[in-house]
Amino acid sequence: MRRSTTLLAALLASTLLTSCQVSPGTGRSNFNVLSAEDEQKMGAEAHPDILKQFGGAYEDPKVQAYVAGIGNRLVGNTETPGATFRFTVLNSTIVNAMALPGGYVYVTRGLLALADDEAELAGVVGHEIGHVTGRHTAQRYSQAMAANVATGVLGVVVGVLTGVSGTGDIAQMGAAAYIQGYSRDQESEADQLGIRYMNNSGWNPEYMATFLNKLREQSRLEAVLAGRPPDSVDEYSMFASHPRTIDRVKDAAAAVKFEDHKGAVGRDQYLAHMDGLLVGDDPDEGVVRGRVFSHAGLGIRYEVPAGFRLINGPKSVTATHTDGSLIRFDMGAEAQGDMTNYLQTQWAKGARLTSIEALEINGMPAATGMTKLNTNKGAMDARLLAVKNGKVTYRFLYLTPPNVTAAHAQEFKTSGLSLRKLSEAEKSAMKPLKLKIITAKAGDTVEKLAEQLPYEDHKVERFRVLNGLADGEGVKPGQKLKMII
Repeated sequence: MRRSTTLLAALLASTLLTSCQVSPGTGRSNFNVLSAEDEQKMGAEAHPDILKQFGGAYEDPKVQAYVAGIGNRLVGNTETPGATFRFTVLNSTIVNAMALPGGYVYVTRGLLALADDEAELAGVVGHEIGHVTGRHTAQRYSQAMAANVATGVLGVVVGVLTGVSGTGDIAQMGAAAYIQGYSRDQESEADQLGIRYMNNSGWNPEYMATFLNKLREQSRLEAVLAGRPPDSVDEYSMFASHPRTIDRVKDAAAAVKFEDHKGAVGRDQYLAHMDGLLVGDDPDEGVVRGRVFSHAGLGIRYEVPAGFRLINGPKSVTATHTDGSLIRFDMGAEAQGDMTNYLQTQWAKGARLTSIEALEINGMPAATGMTKLNTNKGAMDARLLAVKNGKVTYRFLYLTPPNVTAAHAQEFKTSGLSLRKLSEAEKSAMKPLKLKIITAKAGDTVEKLAEQLPYEDHKVERFRVLNGLADGEGVKPGQKLKMII
């Protein structure tokens, strides 16, 4: 048995290490243990998870069709024009784009709001198509398999011989393969392929670099809004998952060596299609306005302290502070018994809670308690607050580094007490923010137009980034611009 296991493991290892396939995008042979059918299956299985993580598909058939039309036009000018691709606009404010094996390509509505024309969007989508035609995910998966061949393959062999499944680890390896970042060579290769597809489809490929410049300015603005240095990169930023520079994209364009880089830009038609695009939070998922989070469906609102920045997500709402403190709001199962019992036996079961206290918040029974947690940022003090509203339990987790716990104590208390039910008038008044295309008139200035934005701070910077205007650049009469209303 031992000898058979060793021989079979060696055979499988040899198969892994000699598996090479041609990537259609490059025509080069690369180490790859996955077939096209395997990649299609991986993409199909991961697709629902992507939708769940990024707020689902954006429910605007016209926008979805428009983006798919651009994507399919690009696919028609790839090395595999008959391949099936699926293009989805995600209902997320995050500016990002991604691709799964098997032809699943995604852009967020946050990215659509930032882009200014068809050529910029084609550059993003073409780059993601390049990851698929370059079979980059399959290559990363295969390299992970090879790196783990000594243990992974043996585990599979033992599973086959003993009936104990070892395929779970392999499946997890596949899932991690498309979540992890691409290598620098793969990013450059996707740039070159995307530029080729843009050029062949009639768009000006230089606009791939133009969009990266806007993406850089957007990332800098997001950092400033979060109280971080402008050159820091947020984990949700497209720069985090696509660490490319404008110079590298220009180098990729030069390497393709087209006769010229002329082509369509498509600004007017793009802006016409984006008029009315939902911007910011989807009201169905709750709305952030400054330091206030409101949810018409749940009928509640609360406020976080000054210095915290609210970020709405599909599973929770977080508020972060530059000193490392964090507030997380979510919902738990229906509380059984009184709220102090809920804290100790349901939410924080097994934790050592201190300072447990029952209280009432605007007519709703609640309870709070303290504990300590070990996090990826070190030991943190944690205050738990649970509030019962019918069959729903609202939960606040306040995390602070020990050296700032006392400083935040009173304002956390005030924040928790701010939770209340919305009136019918307040629910009706909650309107989504939308993109509106305007035409600059004589006398309009950046400062004058920026004042119309529905934000509390950094209005001029927000307006410039939204419209791709450099510092000091003005607006001209007749110029089409994006406004948020």
